[in-house]
Amino acid sequence: MPINQSRLRQSALLLVALCISLGTTEAARGQVAGSPHDADIFGVRVGMDVPTALQAVFVNAKRQPGQEKPDALHNEGNDKRVLYKLKEGNLQIVFADGKWVREIQMEYAKPLMQDDLKLLDTSNTFGNAGGETRHDDRYSVGFTGDDKKERYWWRDENTDAGYRIRIGFVSARLAKGGLSSKEIVRKIISVVPEDKNKFAKAVAHG
Repeated sequence: MPINQSRLRQSALLLVALCISLGTTEAARGQVAGSPHDADIFGVRVGMDVPTALQAVFVNAKRQPGQEKPDALHNEGNDKRVLYKLKEGNLQIVFADGKWVREIQMEYAKPLMQDDLKLLDTSNTFGNAGGETRHDDRYSVGFTGDDKKERYWWRDENTDAGYRIRIGFVSARLAKGGLSSKEIVRKIISVVPEDKNKFAKAVAHG
């Protein structure tokens, strides 16, 4: 029986469309199911180029047609910072030399809670003893500045490209009297400052 070439082409096109649809759905589902501790925000990772990063936000933040571009753009020397205003909060991405993701920052519309993230109170807290709920002891704990108004949890991860990235969480500003805030208002992923030259060389060589 001869093969109907037209029907074969139609079947192939339907299969491609289905794969694309499933891939998009899985990308969105993966972001929803992902952990706040993951080394990405809405699928955006350090080192991505501009088109890949913008596509990740469009798919995973479930933007609508006509919302492919960021909501704002700021030039910072040779770098570019873009802003997305999402229902989950404000997402900012810094592109080194306007080309490669160097920093991703999410300011949550609804703060996360320190206990939900299993973050320790201090680097010296022994939080995994006995039958206690296990804490995430990968993080160091400090402050964002000398005024000690915002607590900061961070951990560093190696990349195959040879530079390290830093995943961090920032608390709401501490209340008057030094009472510690349990609310996490920002997540920041960036290149470890000491590795900026390694990052620049890695992205320059692809």
